[in-house]
Amino acid sequence: MHKGGIMDRRQFVGSSLVAASSLYLNDKALAAQKNNPEGLTAGDVHNYLRSLGADWVDSERTVDTFKAGSPDMPVKGIAVGWMSYFDSLRRAVELNCNLFITHEPTYYDHRDRDQSVFEFETARKKKEFIEEHNLSVIRCHDVWDQYLKLGIPDSWGSFLGFENCVLTRNFYRVYELPAAKAIDLALHVAAKIASLGQQGVQLVGPADKIVSRVAIGTGAITPFRFMIKELIPEIIIATDDGISYWRDAALAIDMDFPMIVVNHPCSEEFGMKNLAAHLCEKYPAVPVHHIGQKCMFKIIEGGES
Repeated sequence: MHKGGIMDRRQFVGSSLVAASSLYLNDKALAAQKNNPEGLTAGDVHNYLRSLGADWVDSERTVDTFKAGSPDMPVKGIAVGWMSYFDSLRRAVELNCNLFITHEPTYYDHRDRDQSVFEFETARKKKEFIEEHNLSVIRCHDVWDQYLKLGIPDSWGSFLGFENCVLTRNFYRVYELPAAKAIDLALHVAAKIASLGQQGVQLVGPADKIVSRVAIGTGAITPFRFMIKELIPEIIIATDDGISYWRDAALAIDMDFPMIVVNHPCSEEFGMKNLAAHLCEKYPAVPVHHIGQKCMFKIIEGGES
């Protein structure tokens, strides 16, 4: 297994990727604070992001909605993060941001409608914190999961160093790579995501199989059977939220088909960095901060204490 240092998702800055992003964005933010225009509202930003996906997002069913706050709120700073963790919201307030753009839910439910979560004190305190600090939280998920070049799929492929894309389809990309063993591609992916705190990847199926056509999905959308049938790959890079081990991994083993599995946020972090950079260009007079996030878990190896 490829090993990296033990990292925690609560550490927001540490990798060279995130550090470089922060330097760029913070320089922009310092300059912007001198000339912050009046008039930009949270609703303006929300409507702009929704407009980017007007051709494919169902406006009646999308999860890209306000999770907290008001569309009329004047924006003094924007924070962008894959997940609106409590710690990320605190960091946004420290950075003088009152608009948080999240890719994933705020209250642990895809549509943030499950009120039973407020039985937990943490959820209640999170809501209280958002209200106390007059934060607006909007989700940019359905748009960014299919947005070309800067969105999640292309950003993931670019982060992995894949260049020869031979198929673009909604949430999926297929790349032709130089022929190599599945284990070598797994090692390559593991080395790439080590900077995001994931200490290794999982390889299901034959390690020695020679592959060149790789299919990638995004986030929780890596359906094994669909990708096998429709994308005709020789290997798949999936996420732990996008497959079921008892169902998909078992089928891969019986098919003698290799599959690499990574942690969900690692596959989407680079796309969120690109979203923050895009908003820097769109709103050059408003401070924009990418709040970097990492692998959600750390591996604890067994052995003698």
